[in-house]
Amino acid sequence: MPFLTDDGRPLDELVLAQRPADGYRFHVRAPFVYEDPVSGRRYRVPARPPGGPDSAPDEREPRVHGITDLASVPMWLWSFIASYGRQSAPAVLHDERSVDASELGDRRAALAQRREDDRVFRTALREQRVPLLRSWLMWGWVAADRELEFNGAAGVLLLVQVIVGGLVVLGASVAAIWQPWWLLAIPIAALAALPWGALAPLVLLLTGSILVLGPFLLLHLVALVPFRLVEAIVEVLSGGDPMDVLRPTLRASRRGGPTEG
Repeated sequence: MPFLTDDGRPLDELVLAQRPADGYRFHVRAPFVYEDPVSGRRYRVPARPPGGPDSAPDEREPRVHGITDLASVPMWLWSFIASYGRQSAPAVLHDERSVDASELGDRRAALAQRREDDRVFRTALREQRVPLLRSWLMWGWVAADRELEFNGAAGVLLLVQVIVGGLVVLGASVAAIWQPWWLLAIPIAALAALPWGALAPLVLLLTGSILVLGPFLLLHLVALVPFRLVEAIVEVLSGGDPMDVLRPTLRASRRGGPTEG
């Protein structure tokens, strides 16, 4: 078992504390270790003791050792990929590694470390028996966020190409029902990924994810958005805050605490 306790026993529980009790972040209460089968390296996630500074983190410093939001999946995607489950331990490990990368102070070094850490994240997901497609999708969009944060203009260009390419391929697949030649957009999009070199598989994966998941996401939003609007209307009529429907946790800013992102 790749995840272990500090004393080498198989990790049979992930001890977290929800802080604040109606928030969306968790403090690690018991440290654990991950042994990467690819590199043989051991990664340790430290515990964050109760109380002390930053016991309730704010949005200006969202990355703090021993604090996690589990898998950073937007609420409207939870029907597809939950924020917790088999992916919890890999997600907590990845959050901790992300803190380490952000503290390097060198964008190139942080990018190199994050690329390896993201690979470790993908490996850990599979070892936790997270389904193959879900594992690669989680890795792919985490990697896209990494490129956007640390790779400067190239990261922005990568994300733009992925979004535009995915939408074009999706639209071409629909148009091909009437004009089959639109299917030529698929190999063109694939060829456009080649200049990215080592990142080409990532570009192909992300572009393909938009093609495959796009119709499902559209159907999901067709049902979700009207429901959230009904929730917001009820909140307004009852004197509540309609923004509360955007996330199932309290916006602590109304109590003088941190706001949600």
